Amino acid sequence: MKLQGLMKVFFSVLMIFTLLLLPSQFSQATAKTNITNPPKTEKATTYITSFKQVNGKWVGKFDYIQWYFGKSANKEFFKDCKCQKEMDGAPDGYWIRNVNPKIRTFTISNNAQYILQTRSLYEIKWNEKVTKSQFITFLKQRDKQHQIPFHLEIKNGVVTKITEQYIP
Repeated sequence: MKLQGLMKVFFSVLMIFTLLLLPSQFSQATAKTNITNPPKTEKATTYITSFKQVNGKWVGKFDYIQWYFGKSANKEFFKDCKCQKEMDGAPDGYWIRNVNPKIRTFTISNNAQYILQTRSLYEIKWNEKVTKSQFITFLKQRDKQHQIPFHLEIKNGVVTKITEQYIP
C-alpha cells in the first residue's frame, strides 16, 4: 500500500515537472525557428531617369538594363546584331541591352554611398567617393543624350549605394 502511495506521488510530481518543462522547450524551439535572415542586398544595373527630392526624401527612378563586358559582351552583341561578318565583336568591348521598359522607383538612403569614375571631364578617377550634392551636380551636368549606366545596391527597397559604370 505504501508503495502504491509513493508511486502516485512520484508520478504526480513527474507529471508536474514535465508540464512545466514542455512550454519552455516549445518556446525555445519557436524562438529558434523565427530567426530572420538579414536582408539581402539586391544589385541592379540601371539608367537613372530621375533623381529628385519628394516630401523631404530623395527618390530615384531607374530603368534596369543588362550590362555585358568582354567575351559575354561579344556573345550578346552577336545575338542582337547578327553581323559577325562585318564586325569582330561588341563596340568598345561592352554591350548594353534594355529589354524591359518598366521604370522602378526607390527611395535613396540618407547614408547612401555615391561613387563616380568620370566626374572630371579631363581625367578618370576610379571609384571616387562623392557626396550626394556632388552626385546631383554630376547628374545635372551630364549629356542627356548619352545615358550612363549605374550599379545600384538596394536593401529592403532602399538604395544604399550608386556606382557609375565607366564606359570606354
